[in-house]
Amino acid sequence: MKKIILGLSILILPIGSSAHHSFAPHFDRDKPVTITGTVIEYEQRNPHAYLNIRAEDADGRVTDWRCESHGYTQLARNGITPGMLVEGTRIGITGSQHRRDPAMCFFDTVYLEDGHELSVNGPRGAQQSTEEQRESIFGEWMLVPGGFATSGPQFMMDFLTETGRAAVEQYDPFTDDPTYRCEPVALRRAWGAPGTPLAISRIENNILIKHEWMDVERIIHMEQVSAPDGTEPSIMGYSVGRFEGDDLIIETSHFTQGVLNQFVTVEGQPMRGLLHSNQMTTVERLSLDRERNRLVMSINHYDPVFFSRDFPLYTREYEPSSLSIEPFGCIPELLK
Repeated sequence: MKKIILGLSILILPIGSSAHHSFAPHFDRDKPVTITGTVIEYEQRNPHAYLNIRAEDADGRVTDWRCESHGYTQLARNGITPGMLVEGTRIGITGSQHRRDPAMCFFDTVYLEDGHELSVNGPRGAQQSTEEQRESIFGEWMLVPGGFATSGPQFMMDFLTETGRAAVEQYDPFTDDPTYRCEPVALRRAWGAPGTPLAISRIENNILIKHEWMDVERIIHMEQVSAPDGTEPSIMGYSVGRFEGDDLIIETSHFTQGVLNQFVTVEGQPMRGLLHSNQMTTVERLSLDRERNRLVMSINHYDPVFFSRDFPLYTREYEPSSLSIEPFGCIPELLK
């Protein structure tokens, strides 16, 4: 990397690109970039950090790049710390070109002038998990990477009711998604957030589920069978729970209208989103697979207002984690 750092340049090279939440709608894996230059600013933000780099090509043309990656909390855990990216630092990055802005990219690797090469996903194989054998669903957990698509076609788009279709047509995933306003969005998106831990604990007679992503906190009310009269709707709804053996069953209602998938491709149409109505209900099952030492979460969605059939079962698995929950401190996105 030293010979790249020593000469400021902007190159297009055939490199790989790491997985990223909702990556494809914004960035093109088939247009990789290599950028070297000087750090203007490192924006320490969640859910996405931004690295601003001033680069000069062989003809003396200067380009100021603004390149996105994971949130700064995740980057710091994976070895890319703010001290490495102070203003004036000579640096190189590789990544993928933004689809709409020629001066933006997603960066997946950072090259330092001393020769160090750092992946935004951390050392290969490092998931910050622990070998500790769990005896219950309680504790800290990390989503097992599984190559689950967070954008693309969605089976349930074929089963929208007229009401659901009308709502979807009014939604613009590039401006309207709740994450841009740092709102926690749908339950299954919290469960599917990559690279950030979650924790399950008891709080008095109830259960607390905390996701670091978007600072999501849910109280599972264990001494109720339904939401009290007058319960106000909310993004995460109102949850009641019970144990069936060692499995925790959670029933949730009183949602506000929300977004299950931010980016959905439908052939011949603009990019859409998969939305749910304020009448949706969900049933989650949390169980411990002791043999594999994993938390298994499955969730059923029922929404007769926006959909003409029930959803297929949605399942994710989690490894024991050694990480503690850090404040996410989301900063609203600057939309272009």
